[in-house]
Amino acid sequence: MPVEQQPPEVLALVLADYVHRDDTTGKFFILGTRASIGAATFPFQCPSLSVYANLSDGRGETPLRLRVIDVDETREPVLEFETTVNFPDPTEEVDVAFRLIDLVFPEPGDYCVQLYGAGQFLRERQFLVIPLENPGNP
Repeated sequence: MPVEQQPPEVLALVLADYVHRDDTTGKFFILGTRASIGAATFPFQCPSLSVYANLSDGRGETPLRLRVIDVDETREPVLEFETTVNFPDPTEEVDVAFRLIDLVFPEPGDYCVQLYGAGQFLRERQFLVIPLENPGNP
């Protein structure tokens, strides 16, 4: 009998420089949380950005979709990515980390990461992409 598709609940959605998963313990380490990204020039190619999500209350194989967009959606998405996660038991929490490489932000402004599960919007996290005033000075 097929498992009923149900969107999971998002317990946490975090933007960071890097998310590391320890192979021995399975623990996730979130390094350099972010609310903004500074850029010297535009369009800006961000070499790496990570997204960590902690999910619960899912059922079986559940499709996830991650989007990075400007908040007004006036431009094409910066990124759209799909994957599947498995919830062996709805009471278990599932950790997911996305490493996003070479994102291109066309101009400064408000952006957000959106997470969808089982075809439904789950949560978003807004962040700023801001021009650096003196990129050569520390």
